[in-house]
Amino acid sequence: MDKKFGASSKSFRQKKKNPPKPRKRQNDIYITTKSNFKAQQKYCKDLLDSGLKEVYLHCLGNAINRGLNLALSLVQNSNDTLTYAINTSTIHLIDEFHPLCDDDDVSIQKRNNSAVHIKIARNSTYDIGFAL
Repeated sequence: MDKKFGASSKSFRQKKKNPPKPRKRQNDIYITTKSNFKAQQKYCKDLLDSGLKEVYLHCLGNAINRGLNLALSLVQNSNDTLTYAINTSTIHLIDEFHPLCDDDDVSIQKRNNSAVHIKIARNSTYDIGFAL
């Protein structure tokens, strides 16, 4: 994708770096807009049915809506056996701009993006406080 970077009239190719994923546990599920909703719903249900007490949905940017819908559908279809807690954060992202000609240097742009982390847990008499 050709993009103009800054006030310069030179052309650059933008490369968006992957967001940081600090840890990956069995119960961490990263939601994207490209993944199949029904498949993720089944995967979450299978994890919870396998004996895990909780799963964490991590959603970034445009995938937040999909993650919220997934969490709500899991809770709604659970016959009151699941509950959820939501935490929001800001993720720092880095974009690289590679010049189309070799005379220029690679430029870096930092930006922020919204993120939502949803804990889905089995209902219990205890508080399901949120801890990542």
